[in-house]
Amino acid sequence: MIRVGIECEQLEGNRFGIGETLAQFLETVSHMPDIEKRFRFVLYFKASIPADPFLHHPAFEKKVLMQDKGFFNISFNIFYHILLPLRYWTDRINVFYFPSYMLPAFFIGKAIVVLVNDVYREAHGRDVPFKHRVSYLLFCWWAARRAHIMTISEFSKKELQQFYHIPNKRIFVNPWGMERVLKIFSRDDEYRARITEIKKRYGILDKFFLSIGQAFPRRHIKEAMEAFGIIAREFPDTQYLVGCVDRYHPPVLQRLAEETNKKEGREAIVITNYFPREDVPYLMNEMTALVYVSSFEALGIPPIEAGLCGRPAIVKDNDISSEIFGEVGYFVKDSNDPRSIAEKMERILKNKDEVVAIIKKQSTQLSRYNWQTHTERLLGIINETIGK
Repeated sequence: MIRVGIECEQLEGNRFGIGETLAQFLETVSHMPDIEKRFRFVLYFKASIPADPFLHHPAFEKKVLMQDKGFFNISFNIFYHILLPLRYWTDRINVFYFPSYMLPAFFIGKAIVVLVNDVYREAHGRDVPFKHRVSYLLFCWWAARRAHIMTISEFSKKELQQFYHIPNKRIFVNPWGMERVLKIFSRDDEYRARITEIKKRYGILDKFFLSIGQAFPRRHIKEAMEAFGIIAREFPDTQYLVGCVDRYHPPVLQRLAEETNKKEGREAIVITNYFPREDVPYLMNEMTALVYVSSFEALGIPPIEAGLCGRPAIVKDNDISSEIFGEVGYFVKDSNDPRSIAEKMERILKNKDEVVAIIKKQSTQLSRYNWQTHTERLLGIINETIGK
């Protein structure tokens, strides 16, 4: 039996990208017939085990490493760089899976590390705190030198090989899957009741654009809000719901929303830091369009999720958008220009038949992003890494 160690700290507390994708992988594993006869997944948590039902599957062995450790309970670095490498040896792990982009400082063994091109850019930019940039600089480089690398798009692989000179034999492309609940919902009474409650909770009256995720400057949420301000007067029945953590330095989104709302005399832009995950499929089914005009991403999950829910996404015109959507979509040439984004918003609001046609053309492209395919591929990478 193959013993696979997995770093699971990202499952604790509120989950963003890494935590969500890791949870989806583990849930898919729990549905695979007789998986416990071939693999034993040893899940390492820093302080607590989440309540997800799939974690009770017999293929999973759960360990909390820093419970009741006093002062050291707060230290991610102790957990990641000291305790996890020790556990590789003491728990007789065959291969360790690290989904958080870095290989621990003192890890010597067989490992698979998820690494994406945008982390390299963040390490060399100013969008993330200094201590995180230093960690990425050191430990992403260490991963690229020592581990098998799994990345999530051909575009990301190409850039990573340019940045780190990773040989082909140690880098694999394995796109994320998408949650099974992300689909086009029937507009039945249950759906209408649920979406009515959700819209009331956020103060949404009718139609709305949506942005979701962490608002790093490269994702141009500020410019998208300015774009909506350009068209808000023409479309008084439409709002812009921004569910993003403001990562600008200093923060700018709340002030910009207040200025726009004062100018329009209504709650044209609604801001919240976080959506409960169970709200997201309903919001994506109901929205007019997703706005996710990021300058660079390793993949860009929210636009794919939008397409699976039958709604369009406004995205940057770049290589990764073409890899995801093909030749058709709402592509913004200049993401620094709010007028370019506003033109796409207006086009979507005025051309419903075009939206339907574009979503139909994109559906074949998006069908490849599923967790069953991803999980089977990752299990194959595990076998290859340990030489099976």
